[in-house]
Amino acid sequence: MNKVLILFFLIFLIGCSNKPKSLDNGLTKKASKITEYIINVKKDSLGNEIKDTLSIIEKKYNGNNQIINRVEQYLYSNESMQIKYDYNENEKLRREIVKLSNDSTSIIVNYFYKDTLLLKTLSETKNNAFYYKQIGRYKYNTENTLKQLSLFQYFIDVESNDTIAKTIEVNNYDKKKLLTKSILSNFTEPEKSRTTKYEYDSRTLIKTREFNSKDSLILETVYKYEFDEFKNWIRKEAFENDILNYINTRKIEYK
Repeated sequence: MNKVLILFFLIFLIGCSNKPKSLDNGLTKKASKITEYIINVKKDSLGNEIKDTLSIIEKKYNGNNQIINRVEQYLYSNESMQIKYDYNENEKLRREIVKLSNDSTSIIVNYFYKDTLLLKTLSETKNNAFYYKQIGRYKYNTENTLKQLSLFQYFIDVESNDTIAKTIEVNNYDKKKLLTKSILSNFTEPEKSRTTKYEYDSRTLIKTREFNSKDSLILETVYKYEFDEFKNWIRKEAFENDILNYINTRKIEYK
């Protein structure tokens, strides 16, 4: 994977991570470290499964159950990404510092609050090749529970001044703080606009349905899990249109 595609992936990852409690590890028991493996599943001409590990993600947590470091290794490109998380005196996330291996590119995501509520995130980066800006805005209901996150992203080529990507993603949440609907508007390539709907069993994601710009269903993904003795998942299978495409496994080191 070249630098441009890695940067696109990085930007998408950061944008998707700015959700409520995204820095909590979501476990039933405190952990110091989680190692996750993302495996792609394909079949050869004889129908035999071929499994290929795409990436390894390592996440470390502090005593407050907050993530402090994330390292993702891309095995197919022999490159990696690291995110460090910096907190303020009130134990609120202040910024994320993102670095790519073998590259001077660095992206910083800053967090802004009003009292205890996160209102805005901002990231702006420019080098000799790219200019990138990301703004996240948060809206809450009368009970101060997040109801909507709007994420704007703008990415241009500095040399040609061409707009490579310009999108707005609007995420809607229910009273349980669960993501229920995501609307991605792509202004540079409108045909790639998408709407995704999410279904849960209690608080566990079990299905997503993705619709294209014409509101036609194009992808349905069903998730199946295996859990450990603490009821935390250690294996997750993703069936895309009834075909097993991805397996996520994770090793959890509890405190």
